[in-house]
Amino acid sequence: MSQDLRPTLTAYVRQRVQAFDEGFRHHLAVFGPVGSGKSFLLQQGVSSCAQGRALPVVVTLQRDSMRAFLRRFSTAVLESAITPDRDEPLEALLARAAITLPNTTAAIAQLGRYQTGRLQAEAFTHALDVIPVLHQELQRPCIIVLDEFLHLEGLGISHAFHELGKRVMTWPFALFLLSSSSTFRARDIVREQLQLLFGQFEVIALGPTEPSAAIPWMARELPESESMSRVLQFVHRWLGGSPWSMSVLLRRMKERLLLKRDRTLDAETLLVRAAWDVLGHPNGALYQWCAAQADQALHVRDGLLAREALGALARGMRTTQAIAGYCGTRRNVSLALQALVERDLIQRKGACWVIPDQLLACWLAAQPEAGQPRGAKTRQAAAKRFKQAIHTLWAQWQQATTQPFAERIGRLLSCFRNETVSLDHKTGRLPSFQTLRTEQPTPGGQTYVVADGTGRRWCCLVREGTLEEGEIAAFEEFCRTQSPRPSRKVVIAQDGLELNATLAAKAANMWVWDPDDVALLSVLYGQPMAGRSC
Repeated sequence: MSQDLRPTLTAYVRQRVQAFDEGFRHHLAVFGPVGSGKSFLLQQGVSSCAQGRALPVVVTLQRDSMRAFLRRFSTAVLESAITPDRDEPLEALLARAAITLPNTTAAIAQLGRYQTGRLQAEAFTHALDVIPVLHQELQRPCIIVLDEFLHLEGLGISHAFHELGKRVMTWPFALFLLSSSSTFRARDIVREQLQLLFGQFEVIALGPTEPSAAIPWMARELPESESMSRVLQFVHRWLGGSPWSMSVLLRRMKERLLLKRDRTLDAETLLVRAAWDVLGHPNGALYQWCAAQADQALHVRDGLLAREALGALARGMRTTQAIAGYCGTRRNVSLALQALVERDLIQRKGACWVIPDQLLACWLAAQPEAGQPRGAKTRQAAAKRFKQAIHTLWAQWQQATTQPFAERIGRLLSCFRNETVSLDHKTGRLPSFQTLRTEQPTPGGQTYVVADGTGRRWCCLVREGTLEEGEIAAFEEFCRTQSPRPSRKVVIAQDGLELNATLAAKAANMWVWDPDDVALLSVLYGQPMAGRSC
């Protein structure tokens, strides 16, 4: 991917890198699924180093042997200090660097004693200690980028992260940037072994790409029309967290347009046919990826139960009790769900469970349930069912984006059935409401939604676009006039809140739902996908 689809986040990472150049050190850890753009983000973030003193050492880790790791690490160190020719091998780099970096090349040459694969722990610590030699020789601070750092576990060293953590804490000349596709495991490692005194990490979880950057990028590949623009907005809302998934679908849409029979297709039909090709058909790239993801469930404890629980979630079950009812057993369901969490296939939100990857959830929902017959007719029926599901998703999204935001929130509130959910770093119960009414105090775009249930009242401030600080004070005054007084005050803005508005809402003990929270609730309650305005 050559296009920056998260320019705001990239600017933030660059700001952190530049701050390190000025003496402020705060490590970063970027987590997100495969294909979400972690490597690209880090590469863009350190690209500003050319104008500063800091020297970026970018190590892309893989499932390597110790011998392969030593070569990969040594190559990255030398490439950071000298400009390499295309695909220049390590031996050539050592020969070129011997004159200008004699101490560093000597330290790297000493690693050759570990090529037999013995003394792996010693080899790992000596490899890390090449960095201080490089720093002393060049008198420049270093930015150490470890892409997919969890692969260090595969080197067979029990204390790899302990050794890394000691250096995170004791190297004031080094800024560490880490990434991982295994979010659950990586958070544990950072929290328990790397986040030590003087070694604090800021964790960034990659969310959707920015519509203002992603949609124009997609539009360059396809004919310009109003209907195509709407389709691309839908694709972004559906697959926006994964630039790779978007590129696979867009490539197939473009290929279909090049076919003579598909040149006059309307945008919706083109989308559905391309989605079938890449996601519905067993030979499709996204189908294969989703199948591999789902197969991970079979490799955890109680694998068959875990795979069935995953299918239950895709079909709308939200709680452990509902999933147990679908699976026909209560035994080990909680253990199976926790195993799925550890594989990053699902997330727990209070008492509810959710599949965060909507592409995977869509694929799972389209698969035949266990015990259903299979064959040619069944495959035809599956194709018809899949295409109808995409049509339905599209139609629901069309309806949602043409309705006022307050109406969508009201429909969401009406779905609550006393579940406990974690939102805005809080855990709260979503009561069942019997009546809903709306008020529009001013023509400015905000709406007050008053929801009444048994013995409780909620007041919600719902705002199209971005919410500003002054609207918080007006909403607080409105809540004071209510009888009975609201047990919960909720602030919801389609495009988020300004910083001062967020602080004012928190000070007034209001529950703030950002666009990601609304998206999560939409997933939990089977509502049309609706997020930030495009």
